[in-house]
Amino acid sequence: MSQAALITALRQALALDSANGPLWAHLAELLIREADEPAALDALRKAIELGQTQPAVMVSFVSLLRRTGAMSEALIRAEEAVAKSSNPSLRCELARILLAREDLPAARRQYEQATMDDPGLRDSLLAQQLGLPPEPPAEPMPPATAESILTPPPIPAFMKDHDPFDPDDYDDDLELDDEDEDDDDSLDPEEELLALLANATDEPSLDDFDWAHDEVTFKDVVGLDDVKRQIHLRIIAPFKQQDIFKAFSRKAGGGILLYGPPGCGKTFIARATAGEVGAQFIAVGIHDIIDKYFGESEKMVHKLFEEARRRAPTVLFFDEFDALGGNRRGGESQFWKTLVDQLLQEMDGIGSRNENVLVFAATNAPWNIDSAFRRPGRFDRTLFVPPPDRDARAEMLRRGMRQLPGGENIAVDSLAEATSLFTGADLRSLCERASESALHRSLESGQVHPVQIDDFRQELRAIRSSAEEWLATAKNYARYSNDGGQYDELTDFLKRAKRW
Repeated sequence: MSQAALITALRQALALDSANGPLWAHLAELLIREADEPAALDALRKAIELGQTQPAVMVSFVSLLRRTGAMSEALIRAEEAVAKSSNPSLRCELARILLAREDLPAARRQYEQATMDDPGLRDSLLAQQLGLPPEPPAEPMPPATAESILTPPPIPAFMKDHDPFDPDDYDDDLELDDEDEDDDDSLDPEEELLALLANATDEPSLDDFDWAHDEVTFKDVVGLDDVKRQIHLRIIAPFKQQDIFKAFSRKAGGGILLYGPPGCGKTFIARATAGEVGAQFIAVGIHDIIDKYFGESEKMVHKLFEEARRRAPTVLFFDEFDALGGNRRGGESQFWKTLVDQLLQEMDGIGSRNENVLVFAATNAPWNIDSAFRRPGRFDRTLFVPPPDRDARAEMLRRGMRQLPGGENIAVDSLAEATSLFTGADLRSLCERASESALHRSLESGQVHPVQIDDFRQELRAIRSSAEEWLATAKNYARYSNDGGQYDELTDFLKRAKRW
């Protein structure tokens, strides 16, 4: 099968099973070979969102971000990945990013640590750009034999990841022949950077954001009764009964941090909140904030909040907030610290009022959020969004089966019982995968065959809850880092689950 045909086949498979992280990662690998960098970036984002955070995947993602010029996001992703997995290849990528940002001391440290852990990653060009002493001379070549002459030499380690189209991999000081010098009109790196900055817009654009009223309400949210109750008390009631709350010196607005396993409806509950109060909803991802031009990310944050205040009532929803509002650690990333400071200032409403502006954020790793965000006036409440309970799972399965031929005839009670800890995304995937068997039977016979309960039971033997791994990790934080009771809801859920 040709590579193009394989890419087409993978995309067809992902259309049926969009929650398959390994398939997204494999598709990204093929797209990189085809030099389709935008599509490869999208595929890698999907893979990482679905839990594919192995070092090899993160190296590809960070490297692709760097090569496409998204230096700020590349820096944040690389630092986060290195903190979680001290992988030498990731450190080498971080060194290249820091070099591009002209932070030579930090770049040297990362490169030296990477090559100490894995000498095979030594790159003479990168070392020269970092101003490091030349590598020690290679050991003398052994005497030539007939076998060694016929066997091609191994590819040097530094060439394995070499991109022939990446100008960062070449030495700026390579000498040219006199004839070539006369024909070379290219800019040196400093002039090229100045040209890029000159062509950049003075202000970040908000044109790519969709500012619209959302028609989703709490009636569309299955389960999560306790979460809805708390949001109603703290967010919705102040909007709908402002006179009563003003009597208690309370204003409509504020922030809520939602955390829990992926696929449990954190984004959906934020959209429903906007619909309940008739507010405009705008979802903001890390790739919407991070800009390849230095200093523009902070401007984008300010512009977003200013526009939200102008259009109030507004719900600003920040996804993957641990990447944007992570702990400000001592280290090399001044960009990260500056971005967090800007977010804190905007949430405080310095120079303006944030009344009728709701700030929601979602994260799978609340323990990585800077503690400054938990102060009053910022994220006043942290809510745990758990996997659906039995009744909610049954209703989700009913809604999923309504789209399938014969689905209305399947009793969902036994399936709801068998899918403990399944997330909403897991249940959607179960319905899609079970329908494939009925689709296959229909294609073979030429007639539509209904789905059957055995189709679901067969798939249940092959899949498991995607929340289990997250809950196993979260239990340690609930047990040992529950200062001030911030993880009490998680602790109660784990006790009821009786699994950890």
